Amino acid sequence: MKKAIIIGHNITNRGAFSATLNKYEWDFYMDMIQELNKLGEVFIHDEDIKSYTSRMKDTAKKINQKDFDIVVALHFNAFNGTASGCEALYYHTNKQGKAKSSIFCEKFCQATGIKNRGAKPLDSSRDRGFGEIAYTKATTLILEPFFGDNDKDCKKYSKTALLEAIKSL
Repeated sequence: MKKAIIIGHNITNRGAFSATLNKYEWDFYMDMIQELNKLGEVFIHDEDIKSYTSRMKDTAKKINQKDFDIVVALHFNAFNGTASGCEALYYHTNKQGKAKSSIFCEKFCQATGIKNRGAKPLDSSRDRGFGEIAYTKATTLILEPFFGDNDKDCKKYSKTALLEAIKSL
């Protein structure tokens, strides 16, 4: 299975911050870029494109020029310090997206003990993250394996479990 992997956010917009890990989403995933490159081709959103929609379309255009079976965008959640769990988001009409999202969550949660919040459909341009899944031809998932602002989630997190769950897609 040919995979494209998107590092969520970019150098100028680093995403959520985890005080426990002392890292932003961007830095967290960039630290494992060598391992990610072994699983698929890694794409990074162009920081020079200021508009969110234009940036998502640009990344999708690059991905769509190649024949990928699946695309995963890597993030982690943050909310209020107490919310926890793993979820994977998919385009609401994509049955393979729903199935793959469920597989990711099950494998990662089984390996780590992090709460399984499950596969979640995105069905509107108002849904946060919709642009990251709406413009690619291949099934695309947004992976949110844990809450970076939840100390318990961060302590349970396992890079090996994450890489194995991505590999299984």
